[in-house]
Amino acid sequence: MSRTPVTHGFLRTASAAAHLRLFVLVGIVTVLATRAFLALTGYPKLGGGKGGLHIAHMLWGGLLMLAGLLVMLVFTGVASRRRGAVLGGVGFGLFIDEVGKLVADVGYFYRPAAGIIYLSFAVLTGLAWWVTRRARRDGDEAPGAARSAAAADTALHGVLCGLTPRERDEALRRLRGTGAPATELDAALAALIDVVPERPARRPGPHQEAARRVRAWLAARVSGRQGLARIAAWGTVLQAALLLIAVAADGLTGTLAHETQWAVITGALACSLASLALSLRGTVLLRRDRDHALRTLRAALLVDLLLGQAFKFTINQFSAVAGWLISLALLYVLTTQAGGRATRLRTGREHSGDGSLSSSPASGWSPRSAAAPHRAGQTPQPMA
Repeated sequence: MSRTPVTHGFLRTASAAAHLRLFVLVGIVTVLATRAFLALTGYPKLGGGKGGLHIAHMLWGGLLMLAGLLVMLVFTGVASRRRGAVLGGVGFGLFIDEVGKLVADVGYFYRPAAGIIYLSFAVLTGLAWWVTRRARRDGDEAPGAARSAAAADTALHGVLCGLTPRERDEALRRLRGTGAPATELDAALAALIDVVPERPARRPGPHQEAARRVRAWLAARVSGRQGLARIAAWGTVLQAALLLIAVAADGLTGTLAHETQWAVITGALACSLASLALSLRGTVLLRRDRDHALRTLRAALLVDLLLGQAFKFTINQFSAVAGWLISLALLYVLTTQAGGRATRLRTGREHSGDGSLSSSPASGWSPRSAAAPHRAGQTPQPMA
């Protein structure tokens, strides 16, 4: 198997980023649901009673991760990867929830366990973000063999379940790539994709339609109100300053005299200071350079979310969830504001005639036109 600079011998599936995000989301929900259930039920043990049988849910987590792996190894198609991501996410959530038992004699209630759990999911979230960016870049940089393999994966899914018009067009777009000369393999794959049975796009259920409308309504309200950016900016400043204020208050009252985890507190203070400096700079820049200000404010929140929250979870345990949710909400507001501004600028350029783009590839080749002879019952000819 030849190795390429993009794949290094491995080929990411077209749905890799979506399934990785699903894995992370299911894992986070599993941890929070497990902690809430155990707290409400008094941390019961299977078998009950003192000295009774106790099967740690880490074991169930391992079994579910095994089940998810087997589903993806044995079965093919997007559906198997989706189910594997769900099973694996639940399994990983149950496994990582008991990380305290693996690193300390204290066991389940090991204090830094919450920070370790958060850091694990922060790393996975970063990985999902990287895979998403690489997938977008590979659409332009991937060699023809990689694009053909991705299209073939979509075609295999279509043979099993059919393809929606959107899936078919996306697969043909991958074959078109950057307009490089098409090959005989491209023609054959285009012909296969073109004759795969069509599957109607799945109609969203009532709850999905309601969620879509809520997201659209919320995005329109957030992106359309310029004053929200300033509110979010000062919220970011306050979010960064809270820990500094709390530590100063504890120092004045003498509470810190009994503190033993100074390394964690030092790390949290360093992240809060960095986030505070960035958020103050972003707030000052809002009047002069809105785009730069929004990027700076988002950087402040990312410092808190990717690093600072790990220390905060170690200090405050799972009560830090409230602060984490606030940081996520602020990041959503700032990201939506930036996205709405970029859309308005792009629309303005298109209306002025400066941003028109040609949808035709440079080579003028269309996979669907290449597949047309095959659909008509003719043998496709190799393309130059």
